[in-house]
Amino acid sequence: MTLVFAFGLIITACSPDSETATSSTDTATSTMVTTSTTTTGQQTTTTGAVSTTSTSVPATTTTVESTTSTTEETGTWADLPLVVAGFGALGWWDGSDWVSAEDAGELPVIGGESYQIAGIGLEATTTGGEQTLVCEPLNNLGVQLQNEQLLGDWPGPYGVAVSAPWVIQPNLFEAFEDDGTYSALASSLLADRGLDVPQPVIKQLFRTDLEGDGTNEVLVVAEDLPNWYLPEAGAYSIAFMRKVIQGDVQTAVLGATAITDSEGAFVVGYSIGSVADLSGDSRMEIVVSAAYYEGLAVEVWEYVDDDIGPFKYLEAGCGS
Repeated sequence: MTLVFAFGLIITACSPDSETATSSTDTATSTMVTTSTTTTGQQTTTTGAVSTTSTSVPATTTTVESTTSTTEETGTWADLPLVVAGFGALGWWDGSDWVSAEDAGELPVIGGESYQIAGIGLEATTTGGEQTLVCEPLNNLGVQLQNEQLLGDWPGPYGVAVSAPWVIQPNLFEAFEDDGTYSALASSLLADRGLDVPQPVIKQLFRTDLEGDGTNEVLVVAEDLPNWYLPEAGAYSIAFMRKVIQGDVQTAVLGATAITDSEGAFVVGYSIGSVADLSGDSRMEIVVSAAYYEGLAVEVWEYVDDDIGPFKYLEAGCGS
């Protein structure tokens, strides 16, 4: 069973002159990178692409003062900031690049290391054991966490743990209520995928400052999955990010399920598991959890730059 996760990029006009800027002006745009699609049954997922288009959905951006703390947590930390889930290790930042645990084949731990929990509304630490194999029969490389349940459970949100001493949430990250803006935007994104949903259900909505530059990004999950076991036409789950780039508001889709025909469809439900600094540079990564029948995966996305956008660097999963 193969899961495909990727993103698309959409640009709309936005006025950056005020603290809260909205615009409903259509703007002509062009394709930046070609797109490709993978279709399973009647479910289509856009993959490996960055594209632009016009939209009349208003976007909201708030600028706030960034705060960064250099206080370190006490504990016994790994030499490298290993990121783990309960069902496997994802990898770590080696000072210049992300290293996949699967590719490395060996973890930078001896056992007894401390781990900070990167989850929603949770500040906690736990202890991890030595390198072992987890998630039978897949036998993922990982560690056993003393309090694995702190990460979450199926179907999510599900976070990660990182063996690092720095403050893992140095910048703004808070939930807020939708005024209809993001439901309307989700409706437009689902329409692009063949679903007519006038008022999508907003499952999660967060305001955050990933880069600590004083300009907020918005993370959104819209979802209605009536039956995880028997896919139904009209079911959906979509996670996306809104960000201002050079005065334009752009949308990056982190994962999407849109079922137009239940026959042959595969349901994946997305959640924001956390936003946390997993590399120690005071810039926060996005943790996305993806649940499906008898399985759960977690991904780490980093906002690279304004040309590339968010990119998935690490992932781990367990399921049939």
